[in-house]
Amino acid sequence: MKNRGKIFAFFCFLGVLLFIPPQTECSGQLKNMSAKVLTKESTAIFYGKCSKIRAEWNETKDVILTYITVIPEEYIKGNLGSEAVITVPGGRVGDIIYEVSEMPIFTEGEEVFAFIWTNPAGKNLVTGGFHGKMKIEKDKRTGKRMVHGSGVDLGTEEEEQVSGKPKKPEKVDLEEFVEKIKGYAKN
Repeated sequence: MKNRGKIFAFFCFLGVLLFIPPQTECSGQLKNMSAKVLTKESTAIFYGKCSKIRAEWNETKDVILTYITVIPEEYIKGNLGSEAVITVPGGRVGDIIYEVSEMPIFTEGEEVFAFIWTNPAGKNLVTGGFHGKMKIEKDKRTGKRMVHGSGVDLGTEEEEQVSGKPKKPEKVDLEEFVEKIKGYAKN
């Protein structure tokens, strides 16, 4: 009897999909979060290198979850151990892709700066969706490691007070960003 319900639900879902026009786009809405708010809302903040990514179905096989293992280089707040496993809703298992809007995408081997919160079930999730994951790359001109903001306000509060509006640079020096986040974490 349970299988009939699942089969019926599947065909209802399939029927709805067939009647949605192909140009229809669905997306969630995510509020912009500053680095200060991300810091306050996170239980752990660190930067490091993505070493492993795997996607799998949940226990009831109705949602795909992607698990990203990051080897932290430094913790700014909290501690998830020598290997931090982050869970992101969505992913690909075989030929099936389960997309969740506003979620960050990780790549094996990339360096990231991550704001994480641990939910009541014990899963480590990215704070603020894609805002809470920032890529770290070496600047070709200066050789310094830079944090790319993903739309997060990386500017200083002083710059905002002088100009009267928030400054959102595309990238900022990793060392400077770490010091700023450490300051936010103290408050």
